[in-house]
Amino acid sequence: MKRLLGVLALVLLLAACGQAKMSEMPPEEAKTEAPAETPEEVDEYEALIAATPVAQVGGEPLSPDGRFEARAEGASGEYVSGIQPPEYLQIIDRETGEVLWQDHGWLEQSILWSPEGGFAALARSARTWCCITILETENWTSWDVALPDGSSIPEYTFLPYNEPWGEWKSENSLDLTIGRGGDAGEQSFYQCDVWVNQNGVTGESRERTLETLGSWDFTHDGQPETVELETLLFPGGDAPEYLELRVLDREEVLWQDTASAHHVGENSFYALQLDGQDYLLQYVPSMGQGFGSYQYRIFSLDSAGEPVIFRENHMEFDINFGSPVHESFDIPKIAAFLREVHGYLDQGQELVNTLWGEIDLGNVDYSDVTALEQALKQFQKEYGGPAE
Repeated sequence: MKRLLGVLALVLLLAACGQAKMSEMPPEEAKTEAPAETPEEVDEYEALIAATPVAQVGGEPLSPDGRFEARAEGASGEYVSGIQPPEYLQIIDRETGEVLWQDHGWLEQSILWSPEGGFAALARSARTWCCITILETENWTSWDVALPDGSSIPEYTFLPYNEPWGEWKSENSLDLTIGRGGDAGEQSFYQCDVWVNQNGVTGESRERTLETLGSWDFTHDGQPETVELETLLFPGGDAPEYLELRVLDREEVLWQDTASAHHVGENSFYALQLDGQDYLLQYVPSMGQGFGSYQYRIFSLDSAGEPVIFRENHMEFDINFGSPVHESFDIPKIAAFLREVHGYLDQGQELVNTLWGEIDLGNVDYSDVTALEQALKQFQKEYGGPAE
């Protein structure tokens, strides 16, 4: 019994030493000396280590072109939570066998390659913390991913267990999920953009939020689809910059479109019910250098996610009234269009809206054509157009 207790004590002690290495404890803590163990205890611990599996590399060990491979090399001889970290974590040139990048082994290590293989995202986990490092594959410089406020991933916050922790959306953009969700704590979502400058690889992270907006039957098949909105915030801020609206058939994306806080990407979508059927309403009143181009469309979706137009309309106008090449500002036409589209907007539920706004007609009743025409005449007069 004493011998068994001694082995267990030794296992715990060496596990603690392993944890110290994984957690990079300060030198003064790492200097704690272990009591001398008996030869029998050493033999039994070595037998335990020999039977303990070595943590391997998860994710995508091979690069897309097959040139590089991430591998766990050797065994550390440290027993930590029923597993032993490898001695080294390496990335090698598969043709020559040359070690291109190396670190000590970890309890967990996983790698994801960018589509063209120019970058690798490497996730490493210890007992109490984790980190994500971006490597570029030309000179093998690295950048540790920081959260939008510049901080590291908080201690005791880990990557997901049974779902992907990251996905490269393009060669220079990686979506990250941090946290395990459920009882293990909230999950947070980020977009990490990376690039190479004269000093090597660097990047920035921005928070992403995901919101379920509701369910509508846009396909008219009797089975409602789920609508979700993903929002990407400005770097270091909390204001939306880029939004993606998605319609999901079960868990598959059936249709999607985007909206941006930037003028070129302004957009709006509404959920609308007409004659007992659900539709999407898109409204984009664009203005540029005094030219207006307003358009809307009401549509459902077919089984492949393609829009089926139910109704659409558009109109154009010019408010450069003093220009020698001034084009049309047809007040009755503009008033009729605004009354029509606002009639639909008033019935709809807003899903996303980044519009900079229509021409300012003041506090006008959009259901009253006469009031709209009067407001448009006043607008025309104030902007230097002819008085009517």
